[in-house]
Amino acid sequence: MNALKEIPEELLWKANFNSDNSIETYDKAIHSFLAFIGVSSPEELREIHHGHVIAFKKFLQNEGHSPRTINNRLSAISSLFNHLIDNQVVKINVAQGVRRMPVNSDRVEAKVLTPEEVRKILNAPNTDKLQGRRDKAILSTLFFTGCRVSEVCTLTVKDFYQEQGFYVLDFWVKGGKRNRLAINQELQVAIREYLRIADHEGEKERFLFLPVKPAPGKSDKNRKLNRKTVDYLFKKYARLADVYGVTPHAARATFITQALENNCPIEAVQKTVAHAQIKTTQMYDKRVARYRESASFAVRY
Repeated sequence: MNALKEIPEELLWKANFNSDNSIETYDKAIHSFLAFIGVSSPEELREIHHGHVIAFKKFLQNEGHSPRTINNRLSAISSLFNHLIDNQVVKINVAQGVRRMPVNSDRVEAKVLTPEEVRKILNAPNTDKLQGRRDKAILSTLFFTGCRVSEVCTLTVKDFYQEQGFYVLDFWVKGGKRNRLAINQELQVAIREYLRIADHEGEKERFLFLPVKPAPGKSDKNRKLNRKTVDYLFKKYARLADVYGVTPHAARATFITQALENNCPIEAVQKTVAHAQIKTTQMYDKRVARYRESASFAVRY
């Protein structure tokens, strides 16, 4: 839907965000909303009302989107309309007063995998081929750093280097900040082996993980992997490892829980995964779910 693209204020609105990931997320939210209600011209923005937003919310619920995703879409609509009000394009914020979905703020629902399940996933790619080497390096990056998928996609070759005797990955994270962290030997080897076979280690400005097959009629010179590709390959190798119902976010939850399980200070875990607040890191801590300690096992009838 191109209605907003004809309005200069949209560009100013996008300029307020610090990261390409935020822009992409909010842009997708807005244009899915406009497509849903059938807006085809800038003038029709003035005809949007609260009922449209409520109907969109109900549509997302029926489609099976998570409460967090739905709230994110509503926040995007609210953010844009606040900007349009400031610039006198519209008079009201149509998302204001639309009730947000209840979200469990005590924990993150992503599944935590066992070390055995993680090892099966890491061993699933066929490393005799370039794609297998790349995919193993991507999976290793997710499981050994706890990073977000978007952070994997934006890594460049120069973001992988040695400093003070340590191999380092230097991520762009939420808020447009950098997060530099030392990585363990297994991840080092996976990335170095991939770069050796991919043969672009000397091209420091290129993305670290490249598409294996160029798009038709295009060079992969400046292309990067998108989040859908990483999501697809993660689920593919999880299925091969007989692990079902997981997304790449499970790697982040597993990393955090395993680090805490092995007595890593929670402050160090928070810094590694680039959480602004330690409370967010605590939400990923599944150590509290010690199923083997359930009182149910002590009951005999």
